[in-house]
Amino acid sequence: MTSSDPRTLLYRSFDQAAGVVNGVSPQQLALPTPCSEFDVAGLLRHLVGVGRRITSVGRGEPQEGKLMVPSDIAEDGWGPAVDATRRETVAVWADDAVLERKMELPFGTFAGATIAAIYTMELTAHSWDLASATGQLDALDDDLAEASLSVAAGMLPPDQRGGFIPFAGVIPVAEDASPYDRLAGFLGRQIA
Repeated sequence: MTSSDPRTLLYRSFDQAAGVVNGVSPQQLALPTPCSEFDVAGLLRHLVGVGRRITSVGRGEPQEGKLMVPSDIAEDGWGPAVDATRRETVAVWADDAVLERKMELPFGTFAGATIAAIYTMELTAHSWDLASATGQLDALDDDLAEASLSVAAGMLPPDQRGGFIPFAGVIPVAEDASPYDRLAGFLGRQIA
């Protein structure tokens, strides 16, 4: 795998998500997150569901409808669950042919390389959501935010969002804002 291989960033975004997830305490599960539809517990379920979808789409399984999220993970089992989805993804995505293969998501058909970039953005954005909610912003990798912002700017319209584009409108931030604040603003997240 080369540094330009999109799986490199995908795996790094999994590692980052796992690190932030492992830093969540049971006392923080009911806290709100910048992703308004989730509290911390809901975001943890969503992250595991995203990890499972990345594995599933890599296998060529059809992806229809809403993301399936787990309901059977213990309060102290979120880190191991994210780690398990990362290991499964690495195994399924190991063959270089996966990057060229066309894959179906509920909102379109993309080459595997694009899917890897999309899910890098999703894992990175949700790591920021979770880190913001639980006081772990220092644990984040700015390079992942920069890469994710590039993907977001190339794929998401700045307006006319909603439906399969589950982001609010762009929230302006200062030009010298941190990479994560710029990513969050572009994705319509309120920045504290």
